Amino acid sequence: MFQIKPIGYIRKSEEGSFIQILPEHKIGLYRLETVSHIFILWWIHENDTKEARQSRVTIPRVRNSEVDPEQMGTFATRSPRRPNPIGMTLARITDIIDCHIYIDFIDAFEGTPVIDLKPYLPNGDRIDEGIRLPPWFSHLHTSRSPDLSKDNQPKLWE
Repeated sequence: MFQIKPIGYIRKSEEGSFIQILPEHKIGLYRLETVSHIFILWWIHENDTKEARQSRVTIPRVRNSEVDPEQMGTFATRSPRRPNPIGMTLARITDIIDCHIYIDFIDAFEGTPVIDLKPYLPNGDRIDEGIRLPPWFSHLHTSRSPDLSKDNQPKLWE
């Protein structure tokens, strides 16, 4: 059996959101300021129930769609009801101070355990063509380029 242990926690305040990295993982932040965006993998702890883990089919929640969503398999959605409740958010890093990574957005609650961080890499993570989506998600298809300018890079290790 394997174990997943948090590397930190989501913190939210009136000023915004940040990831509070546990002190024993601070060295893992070394040179993180060289990337603009990160994938945040987090445990959907407030929906981690036996019933939610047994869910295999769901109707996705979709905002601002002109088409009503239809039932789909769990793996075809981003539903929190899944066998392993892992959430994923792509966020822009706005600052890094000590063990705090300030981000522009995350769809997780205060206190959510963070299980991993991965840098966004345009060559492997970006898809510009051949994208297929069901009608109720088609309004979400936009093409946006990451801001890779040096002016957008927080300073941590200088």
